[in-house]
Amino acid sequence: MRDSYFIRWVKFLLRPFYMPFRTTLISLWDGRLKSTCNVKESGEEIFKVLDYGTTVRMRAFTFETKEPETLNWIRAFDAEDNLLDIGANIGIYSLYAAYKGINVIAIEPDALNYALLNLNIRLNNYGKKIIPYCIAIHDKSKFSKFNISSYEWGGALNSFDNTLDFKGNKFTPVHSQGVFGVNLDSFIDSLPSVPNHLKIDVDGNEYLILIGAKEFLKNKILKSILIELDETREDYESSIALIEKSGFKLEEKTHAQMFDKGRFSSVFNHIFIRSVSKN
Repeated sequence: MRDSYFIRWVKFLLRPFYMPFRTTLISLWDGRLKSTCNVKESGEEIFKVLDYGTTVRMRAFTFETKEPETLNWIRAFDAEDNLLDIGANIGIYSLYAAYKGINVIAIEPDALNYALLNLNIRLNNYGKKIIPYCIAIHDKSKFSKFNISSYEWGGALNSFDNTLDFKGNKFTPVHSQGVFGVNLDSFIDSLPSVPNHLKIDVDGNEYLILIGAKEFLKNKILKSILIELDETREDYESSIALIEKSGFKLEEKTHAQMFDKGRFSSVFNHIFIRSVSKN
């Protein structure tokens, strides 16, 4: 149905105003995509992340309070050390390690988070300090589905090759993407050097990752491990035993006070340090 003469006349009159208005809206949207959040340490800005929503802002603004033990762990690295960050998300801890002068390999299979991880690396000019990989780490090498619990920038609680959450309970994915998974021993063999420190934060598949990393865990170049584990899972004790059998001692088990109550109250960061052999 054709517009009436009156409607066409109104459109003609408004056209000179519509185009500048449309241009302004596009410009505002483009500017929004470039807005950033400052990440601060002791009140001083140390790096930025692109502001892509509520969860990203939460990660930026709780930098010093959400996982202070992770920051202390990174601060203790030697100057020439390097880090393997499995479950890097948007890169908060990889960026902090790079800020401290540490070379980082960052693993993140989630497509949205991987894109934002790369954008944040570029934003802070850390392209020579952080190398990101869009793969999953598993007990065996295979193509499978990466099942996503909530599709958002900075989201978490996803799982590779199964639909079990961080407590081992079934969840219904809102989206699944194809991802290649590789066991950690094979991945380490492909690297030019062996990482000195290992961070694992994958919300459920920790034991499977450890099973595929037995040779790496025994390598004395690896000095420490920070792994997030839920102590109510059936494989919790097996994860601890596997790490300790590889020559590590549990140095710290903790979480921030904000996690003392609620669904994450049984989730703790575990920091393991390689035991020094007595001759």
